Amino acid sequence: MGKIVLDEKEVNELMDSFDFQKSIYLQKLEKITNKIEKLQEIQDKQKQLAEKMEVYLEIIQKFQFQDEKEMIKNYSLYLSFLAQKIEDLGKNQDLKKIERIINISDKIVSLSVVKIYIIVAVVTTGINFLILK
Repeated sequence: MGKIVLDEKEVNELMDSFDFQKSIYLQKLEKITNKIEKLQEIQDKQKQLAEKMEVYLEIIQKFQFQDEKEMIKNYSLYLSFLAQKIEDLGKNQDLKKIERIINISDKIVSLSVVKIYIIVAVVTTGINFLILK
């Protein structure tokens, strides 16, 4: 096979007239680049899923008990934790204040209802008195 030898001027003319947009090699390189980018996206998603799976497995392992005794022990610990939290809420001063306010408002509503009954009774009695006169 023979060699083609070009001088610098011919190479420059060739490069100037060469249409890179129509180059098959450039089109193939663009396709390959797109595929590589898609693969990188897939790898990133796989990493995210793997991290989530690790967290999920850690949580699941906490609920895998060896036997019934261990399950009862863990459940009773959980119940005692909940009881402690409920007790702490009961000790909270803000909740006691709110409870007191609610009790006072209940009493006020009850008294208001009684007052309305009394007013209705007085008005009814007054109307009956006027009618009978």
